[in-house]
Amino acid sequence: MTQEEFEDNAQRMRNKALGVARGCGLGDADADDVAQDTLLRLWTLHGDILSGNHAEALAVVVARRLVADRFRGRAREAIGTTRDVVDEGMAQPDAMLEAAETTGWVAARLASLPPTEWHVLRMRQVEQKSRGEIARILGIAETSVSTLLARARRSLLDDIKRRNGR
Repeated sequence: MTQEEFEDNAQRMRNKALGVARGCGLGDADADDVAQDTLLRLWTLHGDILSGNHAEALAVVVARRLVADRFRGRAREAIGTTRDVVDEGMAQPDAMLEAAETTGWVAARLASLPPTEWHVLRMRQVEQKSRGEIARILGIAETSVSTLLARARRSLLDDIKRRNGR
């Protein structure tokens, strides 16, 4: 499924996920979280989705599993993603050691972000999606995307300042 096809089907998938979450007894805020997480997870699989009907069926399955995870109190983790940040382009051993240490530190900070913020940040920074594209993919307002990006960036900036003793 292409990005355009995904965007065209995003609202229907979101509505399916909302219906499942509400049908399982979640309130509006939690149901909205499940719907947003469902779209994030489906986005990671969008290349393997065959059609709009397939996307809607997957949305129902993913939403049910997310609701079950919520009731079980499990941590939510995205399907098929890695949080690996690698930069080993330095030639000197001391520089490579410092880079590895910094890479590990940054990876840990990224891993500590809430999954939604991490995915939105990844879509913006790695996949180079615009705020509008992200909003259409997730079926949320563009201002919500800006808020999620600002939170993630602020959190990372605060961690960097603490690390540098500022």
